[in-house]
Amino acid sequence: MKTQLFKLSISLFVIYSLTACNNEKPAEVDKANMEETKRLEDERKRIEEEKLAMDAEKKAMEETKEKDRVIAIEKLEKIFQNVSYVYVSASKSYFHDAPDFSTKRKAYLVKYDEASLLRTRNGFGYVEYYNYDTDKTTSGWMSLTDLEGTERGD
Repeated sequence: MKTQLFKLSISLFVIYSLTACNNEKPAEVDKANMEETKRLEDERKRIEEEKLAMDAEKKAMEETKEKDRVIAIEKLEKIFQNVSYVYVSASKSYFHDAPDFSTKRKAYLVKYDEASLLRTRNGFGYVEYYNYDTDKTTSGWMSLTDLEGTERGD
């Protein structure tokens, strides 16, 4: 019985203490909550501003990368401007249906194969390759980075 009374007394004391603390300082608790809310909101704004700055930097980098790519393609096409015959300088160069890497075909030429270059676009050259063994002509777009100009084709 004494143990139960002691436990009850302790429980009442704890409840009274908690109630007394809450009743004595509600303004301080509200002020602390408001300060924490403001701090969290400021942090959220700072993170959002950093994200926007990073997005703008990423966009600027992508634009610069695209400009550099266009300049490189223009320089490459200028090299092949007056070239009529090319040979493959890569170990293997695939034909494409359009001047775009996503249109790769199974057909390819190997190093030192020669072909006629008819036109250039988007970093690709439209070539015609005549295979003397099969007496067939294969044509399509090839990456100019895989080709070198030559004086004359046979």
